[in-house]
Amino acid sequence: MSEPAASIPVDRTARALYALLDLSKALGSEVDLDALLSVIVEKASSVVEAERTSIFVYDAGRDVLWSHHGQGITTIIELPMGSGIAGDVAKTMRPANVADAYADPRFNREADDRSGFRTRSVIAAPILDSAGKLLGVVQSVNKMTAPRFDEHDETLMGAIASHIAVAMERARLTSSFIEHERMSEALKLASEIQMRMLPPGAVAVGTDTPFELHAFIRPARMVGGDLYDFAANGDRLYFCVGDVSGKGIGSALVMALTKTLFRANVPYYDDVARLTEAVNVRLCEDTGPTIFVTAFCGFLDLRSGLLRFCNAGHDRPFILRADGSAELLQSKPGLALGVVPSFRYSLQELTLREGEALFLYTDGVTEATNRNDELFSIDRLHEALEQSGKASALRLIAGVTESIEHFVEGAPQSDDLTMMCVRYRGSQH
Repeated sequence: MSEPAASIPVDRTARALYALLDLSKALGSEVDLDALLSVIVEKASSVVEAERTSIFVYDAGRDVLWSHHGQGITTIIELPMGSGIAGDVAKTMRPANVADAYADPRFNREADDRSGFRTRSVIAAPILDSAGKLLGVVQSVNKMTAPRFDEHDETLMGAIASHIAVAMERARLTSSFIEHERMSEALKLASEIQMRMLPPGAVAVGTDTPFELHAFIRPARMVGGDLYDFAANGDRLYFCVGDVSGKGIGSALVMALTKTLFRANVPYYDDVARLTEAVNVRLCEDTGPTIFVTAFCGFLDLRSGLLRFCNAGHDRPFILRADGSAELLQSKPGLALGVVPSFRYSLQELTLREGEALFLYTDGVTEATNRNDELFSIDRLHEALEQSGKASALRLIAGVTESIEHFVEGAPQSDDLTMMCVRYRGSQH
């Protein structure tokens, strides 16, 4: 028969309260979960006057309990849900108070038989989070001052379980916060590295320079899948704009690989279509079947304005005429890179006259969305280009960027934005 609450000795109640107070102090000062649970199992034994206390943590993925901390436990104990007294408490999510462990059919004597320890009485309580989900079980054995645990101990055990739940939830939140901070720092570093891989967005224009070029990129996230590249060598200007499918770290890695492959192979090819094929073969070898890259790549002859280009599934660029008008370049789109290794790309040509330019972009420009889910669209891009068609490459891209920002009205950016303008100024410069 349980001891009436009114007859509980005052000194016993005081000891329990002081032990719970120590638990609260530890909870407020200790952040490390392992250290805190070590304190809790020690204090819990003092609170309910038990010989030993153990904490079993619930592994939701495997649907088992395992001994996280326990006095007298030297090896990890794993319990299936429903096995043993602790397993039954976890399964039913109801506390247990057993006066004679050996007489209870739920009790498993194997641990006692191996260790020589004798379990007499057991008290256990489920550890539940703020949403009522199972975190684990706290279990104390062998009441030291009486034959069994009483109702007062059951109340104290419930308080201990609440303390443990707070500790475990706080530890998980702290761990999540620290991991988030680490990930943010890692992404920030990855973004800096990624941006450093791209050449500076503008080429300084002097009076004798036969071309001007400006490029702009703004990832939707800290790292992105868009890319641009360019390099002038003698009388030839190489340039490229690309867009990797998907978003996040995986796309960023493929972006870096694609940019590197193009730049590494440029010196070995006079034919931009064969260059594109070489990059395609390597991407097919090094990327998975779900990732592909669209790209537009060109070689501009700075003496004649002859542009040889190749389109690998990319959005068609605009030609900006000297009078400021804009029109879509008629080109064969080809297949995106990284899909079919044997695909043969078409070499295409056009001649840029003095003052004419090529405007390249990724679909993040035309698919920029406002708060009404309207797209910026190819028509709005056409209009924005004609408004700034005679401006320098730098000012033209700034004008398009301003048009996009005015259209979206602060709506979150959903895709990477990349633009490049290459203007041929004539061989006499």
